[in-house]
Amino acid sequence: MDWGDDTTYVFGHKTPDVDAVTSSLAYAALMRAMGHNAVAKVSSPVNRETEFVAKQLGFELPDEMVSVKPGTRLILTDHAEYVQSVDGAHEAKILQIIDHHTPGDIDADSSAYVRRELWGSTCTLIKYLYQEADVKLDDEVAKILLAGILSDTRNLTKVNTTRADSVVLGELMNLLKMSSDSVRSLFRGMSDASHDMSGMTDKEIFLADYKDYTIGGFDLGIASENWYDDSTKDEFFERMFAVMPEIAKEKDRDILLSKVDLHTLNPDPAASEDSLYLNAGTYILYYGVGDYAEKAKKIAESAFGESVKDGICYSAETLSRKTHVVPMVTDAIEKNSAQPLAK
Repeated sequence: MDWGDDTTYVFGHKTPDVDAVTSSLAYAALMRAMGHNAVAKVSSPVNRETEFVAKQLGFELPDEMVSVKPGTRLILTDHAEYVQSVDGAHEAKILQIIDHHTPGDIDADSSAYVRRELWGSTCTLIKYLYQEADVKLDDEVAKILLAGILSDTRNLTKVNTTRADSVVLGELMNLLKMSSDSVRSLFRGMSDASHDMSGMTDKEIFLADYKDYTIGGFDLGIASENWYDDSTKDEFFERMFAVMPEIAKEKDRDILLSKVDLHTLNPDPAASEDSLYLNAGTYILYYGVGDYAEKAKKIAESAFGESVKDGICYSAETLSRKTHVVPMVTDAIEKNSAQPLAK
């Protein structure tokens, strides 16, 4: 592997969530322990949940680097798509991809070493890579990995959580001597931080957990959001629709989707603090730019069923962006032989 003499930078995806940030930190630390000059960076600001858990657990966040020069050596974690990577990645030397998603266009376009497991968190995979390299985890890296797994699996409750995630989280808790109660308390704080939209514009809310994709020639953006009040969800949807044209133009997207998971208050007065809210399905908001409006509707309805309102589909099952939405949209585009417009 061509490490060269310069620094190798380790990046998670743009609009980084906790797993993107913590996986880059932990993997850069592993590479340094193996004798390589590797430094974690972020390509855009971190979110509130990441700031919260870093402060609670006491680890430093990476500095921001919005672009890289041609020839820069990179390791990518938690993604394998150029549109999700740091600006300049096309001209960089990508040495490795460490990911828990399906293969992306970087896989086919580079000679990078790829390690991929379709687990709930990239940090779960990195914990195994420490074991394979026979590198001992220190407490700081253990905390970093624990944060990533807690966030990306929502404390082992998301549909894409695997046994590997559960085993590794338990090992990290034992190493750090953290009780189940303390982990639940930490996760509640993380959840509160992730749902705190105070002072945020609607555009910032839409982009807080957002990823770009290129699927079947279509340039798409898919946001993931949560809403906790059934009586005001329609108002929230309209707010998201209002910012979609500006975001689509800014991101140069043909189609935007927003996955909004609805949560309703548990009517059981004996409900524990961990089950105050019940999952009430997922709404898919779709928007197409200009002539892409009809294509957006056709793709969305093929993937998620007939619209319940103009621009909105609904699934009674709570959907994961990684496990459900992206594969379902991909299948819909392929099934309908949908073609992008000439640009």
